[in-house]
Amino acid sequence: MTILVTGATGFLGSALCRELRRRGEHVRALARIVPEGGDGAGIDWRVLDLAGGPNWPRLLDGVTTVFHLAWSSIPASAASAPVQDLTVNVGGLVGLLEAARSYPGIRIVFPSSGGTVYGRPEYLPTREDHPKHPVSAYGVAKLAAEAYLDLYRASHGVNSIALRISNPIGPGQNPNKGLGVVTHFARAALADQPLTLFGDDRTIRDFVDVADVVDAMIRAGERRDVVGPLNIGAGVGRSLRDVIAAMEVHFRRPLAVHGRPARAFDVPACVLDIAAAHAQLSWKPRRSFEESLSQLIDAMAAG
Repeated sequence: MTILVTGATGFLGSALCRELRRRGEHVRALARIVPEGGDGAGIDWRVLDLAGGPNWPRLLDGVTTVFHLAWSSIPASAASAPVQDLTVNVGGLVGLLEAARSYPGIRIVFPSSGGTVYGRPEYLPTREDHPKHPVSAYGVAKLAAEAYLDLYRASHGVNSIALRISNPIGPGQNPNKGLGVVTHFARAALADQPLTLFGDDRTIRDFVDVADVVDAMIRAGERRDVVGPLNIGAGVGRSLRDVIAAMEVHFRRPLAVHGRPARAFDVPACVLDIAAAHAQLSWKPRRSFEESLSQLIDAMAAG
């Protein structure tokens, strides 16, 4: 049978496809632009345009599990175009869920955002039952997507789970897409340029290795009895000041920092309680921040 991955050329999608192929799975990968030579990877590549009304029934034929990673916005772009974020991304998910009603037994795994759906935390680490008060259009859209998963599960029996992922890091993240503070810091340091820091260096983030996130996603796809949502992170907070210090140790030199005003859509802290994911998926992160950072910098330096 076939596993479907949407957003397959993104940071998480490409890592997920590689791991699924390594495990011998048949993968149907969807992306807005199909990579050249993609067929050589043993993956069935198809074009997906969320805004154009995908032919979901044709794409779902023969599929057992869907990893729906396609999402056209980041917090900054969602803030500037919230209507497009809602119609394209949430609308695209609803279209998938509506089509999935005709495919009993299919499993849908959706990557929500542990960094934005909760808003400003009332306590750390944050559990899944923490009040949800997102401060960004991006977080509102992710939370709306979770609500549609719940609706279609309760009303139509569509089997799904949302994973609230913190801040994945590792090789393969495109710094030009505006996500990943560690990736941006690494690119600047490698180019001997100042690191751009928005807001306060005391801002806390929960950094988790992309390979550990992929492992959690695959486990969530296999466990059809687990509903979620589940937090996926390292379960440990690290300030941006600590990140810069770790990078200075790696590069063996001080790094210049260019401060910029804080952005309204950034929360001051994100640390996720991952006990539920451990209990329900037998999952826990295996890679340390230092290991992930070294792999990321080495990969970026190698080009």
